[in-house]
Formats: sequence, structure tokens, C-alpha cells
Amino acid sequence: MKEKRKFKISGKLIFNILVFAVSVYLIIYFFVSEDGLIDLLKSPDGFNIWWIVAGVIAFDMNIIMDSIVTLVYLRAHYPQFRFIDAVKVACVGVFFGAVTPSNTGGQPMQLYLMAKMNVSVGFGSACMTQKFIVYQIVTTTFSIFSVIYKFEYFSEAFTNFWSSAFIVLGFATQLGVTALFLVVSFSKKITDKLLRLVFMILKALKFIKNPTGKIRKIAREFNMFHTSNKMLMADKKRLVLIFAIVFIQVMLILSVPYFVYLSFDMPKIAASHGMPVGNPFDFICIQSFVLFTSNLVPLPGASGGAELAFTMYFGSFFVLGNIRKIKPAILLWRFITYYGAILLTLPFSFYTKGKGKDEEYAKKLNEIEE
Repeated sequence: MKEKRKFKISGKLIFNILVFAVSVYLIIYFFVSEDGLIDLLKSPDGFNIWWIVAGVIAFDMNIIMDSIVTLVYLRAHYPQFRFIDAVKVACVGVFFGAVTPSNTGGQPMQLYLMAKMNVSVGFGSACMTQKFIVYQIVTTTFSIFSVIYKFEYFSEAFTNFWSSAFIVLGFATQLGVTALFLVVSFSKKITDKLLRLVFMILKALKFIKNPTGKIRKIAREFNMFHTSNKMLMADKKRLVLIFAIVFIQVMLILSVPYFVYLSFDMPKIAASHGMPVGNPFDFICIQSFVLFTSNLVPLPGASGGAELAFTMYFGSFFVLGNIRKIKPAILLWRFITYYGAILLTLPFSFYTKGKGKDEEYAKKLNEIEE
């Protein structure tokens, strides 16, 4: 008789349960609390569903833009790579990024899938890293521009220590992550020093067997990674094209709150109250701050932090006199950019299933191009 396996409560299981509980609580809260979505649906004006559809289309087009960027990068070395495969890679990144803390699961699963598509790990890593760096450069640059353009708004909105610290920490984190990836990607000398440091730590603490062999293997992969980076950077026209596509992608992501704003007919309400009416560019600038500050929360989808940041930055646009539509606005925004994105990309997680530990996959994962 086979022995029954004992059920163990791991830290990972507890963490997942807590994240799920937080997400469910937030959804229920924004649905049933006072001035929530249910109250809005009961009101005669409600909201215009077509603006919500426009927001969904805008966000989904961001996934298409991401697919195009992936396709442009991979075709530099794999001209036969198909657009439908790039869509699969993009959707897998969205799904696993959404369900893992700080969006950390997206790129590893994309590399997993690309390895199954016979894309070498070194070249795939270079492509995904460059794509991430370009995205970070575009978002960081736009955030800096937003501070300058909307300086008066931000200076009035954040007058206490904690709100200011939130902004400074968000900026510092975004700049730090971008700088780290740039250094690792293009400075071979610093990378070699980091590898030697890692080797010394592994050897001293005896974390793994044969640390020398592991470091040599990692070093070979980094060499291929750096070689691929140089090859990708050599084509300036492709790089300009990538930046242009990513810029459009970022604008699509940042535009979603404005569609939610229009769905409640808030411009008309603001005008009737003698309040400033938000314009698309204002919303795009402010949303850039929502994204990078909410990313400080190390939970899947930045649960809790995203809702707080949206309230802090957009509260004045959705709360006018006795009209309070901030809660349903948050719920619709999160549905479009997070919960809906998970539902849309969930079927694509099927492509990462299979014998992930078999010899064939291990061979692909460890392959080193000469």
C-alpha cells in the first residue's frame, strides 16, 4: 500500500492564501460598500459601458504592442519566429506577472516558453532584459516629465512627510532597478566582479555542490547574454522602432483611467460644479505616478497599494461635492488592468504546461550557443 502524503502548510501556501483573501476583500469592498459599484448601478445615470469597452481595448492593445516588440527582437536571430508565438509569450508574461509578487514571475515563464519554442536561453534573456530596460527608460523619463509638467498639482497634492516619502521612494526604486539592469546588461567587468562575489558566497556558505562548475556555467551564459546584447544594440533603426512601439504601449496603459473618467460623465459633472475638467494628457501624467508608486507593494498586482495610489492621485477627479465615484472607478480600473487581464491571459498559461523537468527541456534550458 502506498503511504499517504502528509499535507504540509508551507509559507508559500500561507502567502498565496493571504494574497487571495486581500484581493477578494478589496473586490467585495468596492462592490458593496457605500458609494460602491452596486450603488452606482442602482443610480439612474450609472455609467457608460462603451467607454469601459474602449478602456479594455486600449489595455488589450498594449499586449499587442508588447507582442510586436518581442517579435522584432526575436526575429533579429530567429527570422522564422511567428507573430502568434510572440502573442503567446506576451500573454504568458502578463498572466504570470500578475499572479506573482512584484511581477517577478513574468519573464522566467516567458523564457521557459521560448525555450520550448527552441529559442536559446541566452538570447531570449537578452531580448527580455532589453525590452524591460526600454520599458523602464520610457516610463521613468515620462514620470520625470510628468513631475515637471504637473509640478503645481503634485506640490499641492503631497504636503506631508509620508506622501512625499512615498513619491521619493518610488522614484528611487524605479531608477535603481533601471540602473542595475543597465549595468548588468552592458558592463561585462562589473558582471564578472559580481559573479566572483557570488562564487565566494556560495563557496563559503556551501549552499550548493560544485560551486565552481555552477559559476562557470553562469559565466558562459552571461557571455552569450552580453554578446546577444551587443548584437541587438548594433541595429540603431531597430532600437528606435522598439522605443517608438514601447512609447505607444505605455501611453495605452496610462490612458485607461481617463476612459473610466469619461464613463461616469465626470467632465460634465466637474464643469457643472465649477471644477477643473481633467484632460487625457493630465490623466496619463498622473497615472504614471500611480504605477510606479503602487509597484512598491511586493504583492501580486500590488494589491492594496494600487488602490491606495489611485485614491491619492485621482481622488479629486472622482469626488466632487456629494458625488463620490472613486470606489467604482477603482474597481473598473482594476478590472480592466488586472483582474480582466488575468482572465484574458489565463488560457495562455496552458502553453507552459508539460514535462518541465524532462531531459529535452533541460537540454534546451542549458544549451549554450558557440
